[in-house]
Amino acid sequence: MKLLIVDDNPINQKFLYYSLKKYYEIETADNGLEAVEMLEQKSYDLVLMDLSMPVMDGAEATLQIRKSLKNMNKNIPIIFVTTNDFEHERVRCMKNGGSDYLIKQVDIDELLNSIDIQLNQRNEVF
Repeated sequence: MKLLIVDDNPINQKFLYYSLKKYYEIETADNGLEAVEMLEQKSYDLVLMDLSMPVMDGAEATLQIRKSLKNMNKNIPIIFVTTNDFEHERVRCMKNGGSDYLIKQVDIDELLNSIDIQLNQRNEVF
């Protein structure tokens, strides 16, 4: 299983990478635009998306991924992992196509459970 971690903070990237690398193959992107471009080129099973990033935030990136006709990953599960605990931002992310919304500092067992649920739901659809 291949995951894409999208976060502009290298510490957050490393935390997620080292917490999940024994379970999944992982690649990283530093912002939403980079993630959109990567998802147009490669196939992934799931995205862990930060919300607040430069260039393109996670909510806009998710919307672009969902709208893309050339994106082979447009139906990919996208789990937001963010410090943003505002209800209006959670609603925006989910309306733009998010699959789940977790608040940092996320518990790894909670994250693994969410990943498992999303991957199982995706497999049921396909």
